[in-house]
Amino acid sequence: MFFEKLSRKEQIGLMIAFSFLILAFLDRVIISPIRNKMKRIDREIKISEKQLSMNLRNIKQKDIIEEKYNKYVKYLKRSGSDEEEMVRILGEIEVLARKSHIYLVDSKPQTPKRVKFYKQYMVGIEVEGEMSDLITFLHELNTSSQLLRAEKVRLSIKAKKRGVIKGFMLITKVLVL
Repeated sequence: MFFEKLSRKEQIGLMIAFSFLILAFLDRVIISPIRNKMKRIDREIKISEKQLSMNLRNIKQKDIIEEKYNKYVKYLKRSGSDEEEMVRILGEIEVLARKSHIYLVDSKPQTPKRVKFYKQYMVGIEVEGEMSDLITFLHELNTSSQLLRAEKVRLSIKAKKRGVIKGFMLITKVLVL
């Protein structure tokens, strides 16, 4: 009908235009979505391969990591109630004070502070002794088996002639919940 009324050149031009339209339609409706999905799947495969290689590396190091974890976990786990843990901390501080030849004037345990995945135990202590003994005490404290740390230290001279130093220390210990 309409197509037959056109000249030969117009028919060829119209067929070429329709074929371009059909190709564009097929590209937009079928080919492009399939190509985009394949690109997305390829990206996901590359990401998964990288994650898998990192996980394989971690699995190869599992024994080393587990050994190191087991080495330190005993220091971080609670072995009783808050009161029992505080008694252990105070006992360790007293032993270290005696060992370092310093006089423990006062100790004030504070309420444990819960922070995300761990608890922080704090004890404020007042001590007296010679400077060398206080330094020894701090060293012993920081290398103790309970992983105690002196967070704050404030020192002052008690008696000028005798060389006695008076100090306040805030000692902390962190335990995983």
